[in-house]
Amino acid sequence: MANIRTVSSLGEVNGALQEMGINTIDQAHQVQFRLHKQTSLKEATEIKMMIQTGRHGFRLVNPELLDCKFDARVKLEEWYNTMLDACMAQCDHELFSLEASIAELKDLMLSTDDQIPHIGPEVHHRNRGVQQMLYPNPPFPIDPDYEFGTPQQRVPYQAAYTTDAERNDAVSRDKRAQRAVWNTNLRLLEVKKSALEKKKTELERRLKAEFKKVNEQQSDLGVGYANYQSPYQA
Repeated sequence: MANIRTVSSLGEVNGALQEMGINTIDQAHQVQFRLHKQTSLKEATEIKMMIQTGRHGFRLVNPELLDCKFDARVKLEEWYNTMLDACMAQCDHELFSLEASIAELKDLMLSTDDQIPHIGPEVHHRNRGVQQMLYPNPPFPIDPDYEFGTPQQRVPYQAAYTTDAERNDAVSRDKRAQRAVWNTNLRLLEVKKSALEKKKTELERRLKAEFKKVNEQQSDLGVGYANYQSPYQA
């Protein structure tokens, strides 16, 4: 009965052969190999590339395990690529939408005053309303009482702006306020775009690094048959 060596890499196979002084195929009957259950997918794939059906090589006593390891590598790489593509497409879609919104806001920022639509009350009604009073605390309480009394004592209304200069200034402030809103939106979207671009780069880098680690570390991946149609892959 040939000696059985448990190995988890081609390096260990070569080490075992060197240790036993086996350097020709004629000595293949002296040793058989068993794949370690924790063999990494990367190492299992490299071993798989050196395996062929036949009778005169070094026998692998548990080929089922190698097949499971290889299948795991293929299936995991398949849905990893699907997940990565979906993540990148999702980021690109959001970036495309942001870029379109940013371009639209930049165009709006170039609008003349006449091109900015009117928002708010009619100009002849600006600043009209119930008279407002300031009650600093102290000396007034935090919640002062409203004024009640005779018609002469009740809270009056104040008139709207009465001069063209006041009304023109109010309209001008409306335009400035609208531009300020657009500018704020633009700044926030540009920050979001920059952050998303970094997120996309970081996401791709980390996913690739993690998948490389998954393939190279020893684990139970491929130790047996498994369902690789994961509902959580994307």
